[in-house]
Amino acid sequence: MPDEITFMDLACLMSLTPDITFEKFGSAINSSIFDASNLAGTLKQKQLIDFSSYYPGPNTIVISETGKTLMAEADTKATTPFDTLDQEVLTQVSGGKRIPIELQNTLNIRSKDLALHLYKLWKQGLIIYELRSGTVNLQLTEAGYLKAKGTPTPTPGAAAAATPQDSQMGMPAAQMKPPTPSPTSSIQMPTSLTPQPGTMPSRTTPPPPPQPPHPMPGVQAAADPKPAAPKPQPNNTLTYAAIAVIIVLILLALFYFYVLKK
Repeated sequence: MPDEITFMDLACLMSLTPDITFEKFGSAINSSIFDASNLAGTLKQKQLIDFSSYYPGPNTIVISETGKTLMAEADTKATTPFDTLDQEVLTQVSGGKRIPIELQNTLNIRSKDLALHLYKLWKQGLIIYELRSGTVNLQLTEAGYLKAKGTPTPTPGAAAAATPQDSQMGMPAAQMKPPTPSPTSSIQMPTSLTPQPGTMPSRTTPPPPPQPPHPMPGVQAAADPKPAAPKPQPNNTLTYAAIAVIIVLILLALFYFYVLKK
């Protein structure tokens, strides 16, 4: 009987809460009432749980002494170091073996040993499990995936380690030491501009005045066009004389018309 212990049994025992009733056992393991009845009967047959009834109250499920001993053994197994079998289990789960019965058939080990190692990996945060419809599915966590691929898990202290240059860059400006100037980097300026005796001061020739730009022939013709010839103004004297003649003729015609009529 102890060799027939499976990880599903441990998962069901971990799902039991104090004073849980038989009617609520299905919702606790995310299964139907039919699947919950079969699992409860299996746990009772393995002497891992007991039923207590208080008439007219509901039936409650409690963990038996055998079940408590099994849980204590699993907790003790979870404190052991990571070994080769744990590495092989993670490798198989990363390859797609999500059901414990598939792992058992692949590794060819006892169901209880596999159940204890799966509980150990779950306790160490390398795998998670999900109960649904009377079965359990396994999945790797990030740490479990890195462990399965042989990648070292990053530790919080690794990020704190830095080179002395990086630590100096993170220091405040008041604590950073200024660089020591080298003798070759200093530049000596002359202390006096007085010419030495026996030498003639150099005479500076002023630069020639800037010459105006020479315009191009085509550009000059376009920029300075010739002014247009003024239009001839009409002779106003002739215009006024013609108007006066017309008025005189009109007056003579009117005068002649009135004289002949009389």
